[in-house]
Amino acid sequence: MFRWGLTRDLMWSEFGRIQRNLDELARRMSGPMRFPLEPAWRTSPIFPALNVAKEGSSYTVSAEIPGMNLEDLEIRVEGDTLNLKGMRKPEPLGEGVSYHRKERASGLFQRSLTLPSRIDADEVKATYADGVLTIVLPMEKAALPKQISVTTG
Repeated sequence: MFRWGLTRDLMWSEFGRIQRNLDELARRMSGPMRFPLEPAWRTSPIFPALNVAKEGSSYTVSAEIPGMNLEDLEIRVEGDTLNLKGMRKPEPLGEGVSYHRKERASGLFQRSLTLPSRIDADEVKATYADGVLTIVLPMEKAALPKQISVTTG
């Protein structure tokens, strides 16, 4: 990575300070937990994990969301943006039971994904199997390439 600081100019030292702060933020969000009560968003990966593929004139988004109830999931398409929102409820514990280790997150989650083209919201299909949500998002007809013929005249 390029480090600012070629000169002693005040502007460059400010860039260096900003870069150090961004490096620290990235380290905190991806590194191991330093304190027992450190907020989970600093140590957890982004949820749900997504894969996005383009096939022909549509995009396919697959999201890992094991243990979800479909009634707790909301999928919205607005123009070129897919919004996933849901609530993953914690497993109920029996009386007198406590966790020895708890790694499975629960609670509200939300992901927004902007795609390269506008989506035909009326044709979107979603399926859920084996903990994976698959959403097929066809491109809007106006977003598809169109061959233009040239005539002599």
